[in-house]
Amino acid sequence: MRSQLDEWRFALTSKFIPAILIAPLLVAALFGYMFQNSQINEAPIAVVDEDNSIYSRQFTEKVNASQYMNVTDVFYQAVQPDTLLANEKYIAVIYLPRGMEQLRYQGKQVNVGVLIDNTMPSAVGNIRNGIQELITIENLSLSVGKLKVMGLSDESAAGIAAPISMQQRLLYNPTSDFIGFMVIGFVNVVALGITAIATASIVPRLRVEGTLAQALSRPLGLWLRVVPYSVITCISLLLAFGMLKQLGGLRFAGSATAFVIPLLLYTLTISYMGMLVGWSASEPSKVALRTYAIVYPSFMLSGVQVATIIFPYPIQVISHMLPLTWLFKFIRGIGYRGGSLSYFTAEIGVFVLMIGILSLGIGLMIMWEHRKMNVKTGMEEIAA
Repeated sequence: MRSQLDEWRFALTSKFIPAILIAPLLVAALFGYMFQNSQINEAPIAVVDEDNSIYSRQFTEKVNASQYMNVTDVFYQAVQPDTLLANEKYIAVIYLPRGMEQLRYQGKQVNVGVLIDNTMPSAVGNIRNGIQELITIENLSLSVGKLKVMGLSDESAAGIAAPISMQQRLLYNPTSDFIGFMVIGFVNVVALGITAIATASIVPRLRVEGTLAQALSRPLGLWLRVVPYSVITCISLLLAFGMLKQLGGLRFAGSATAFVIPLLLYTLTISYMGMLVGWSASEPSKVALRTYAIVYPSFMLSGVQVATIIFPYPIQVISHMLPLTWLFKFIRGIGYRGGSLSYFTAEIGVFVLMIGILSLGIGLMIMWEHRKMNVKTGMEEIAA
């Protein structure tokens, strides 16, 4: 009984009460806001309209009117789907064939092509349903029109062939395999956590060893200390991807050589992010908790489990500040879709920008350390 009283006294006087009351509320509020959209609406769609007729334009407008789709661009000549889908500007491409209007009014079959990027299966279910609903309504309206012209009863409509059919293809992950998004996501999150802890420990380790002042006298050398961790992480991830390809059937259709460039930029980015996060820690053992600020948001917001398009816009903005979000774009774009590195100049620029901003932060921390040392030296001289 006394042990129970001791524990109750400790629980009531410790930080357990505010933690257990506040933390679940904060998590509930955050995740409730993040996942308030149970489905993806207004997914970006490209339409390739080779007919360029009144009816094809009306059909495009109906696609755009669907709550599930947003036609962001229309092309009036054939375009390769890999080119359009490479850097995730669109989730799907709808092809309207030449002669669509003429075939429709002649009562002949019209095949509408729907090519869907299935690298993130959670993002495309409503697109497929929305297009199917639209085609069903179009066929029903045509059947009703024929009934009025021919004077047929409603029961006779069943015998009228639907003139519009959907030819659907799920690209890049037709079987909705977990290897391509869930497994590869966990692999990258684990590597991110290990690298962030290692690089976050650099400055605290030098501080404990008493060599930080010497390292600060050579800022470039201190800045380059993350390179071994970046290179080793890059090699580790390449080996992991290779093992998943051999054992798990991971699709990798692009150039492995081209993929090394964004992968190395990514590992450099997370290394500098780790260094900056752990800079002010007094010793290496205290940096692990700080790296949670990198790992947890990356796990939840970078597209490991759900497509980032499902999040509210402010959360999407935060997601785009995470290096792992951009790495997944390269994995899907180069690896799964076989895209050329030239398609991703903007994405490469994001990594370069991130490295620049983090390097600026490290520079400011170096100046802060110098100032601390100067103040400490001044106080020692006064005391002497």
